[in-house]
Amino acid sequence: METESKEKFNAVRESRKWKEAVGRKIAGMTDEEEVAFFNAAGERYFAERHEWERKQADALVHAH
Repeated sequence: METESKEKFNAVRESRKWKEAVGRKIAGMTDEEEVAFFNAAGERYFAERHEWERKQADALVHAH
């Protein structure tokens, strides 16, 4: 039996929080700095995705 009620995930609220946080980070950046910021974020995302996909593939190979 659960004693605490857990709040459901609210995608709209989380998206808004993310947008506000990014806005604070890039406030005052030049255009070039903003491009570099988002390029680095994209590179991190794709590197993490590649690593996750590699782990998934390894798990499938070792499962059989």
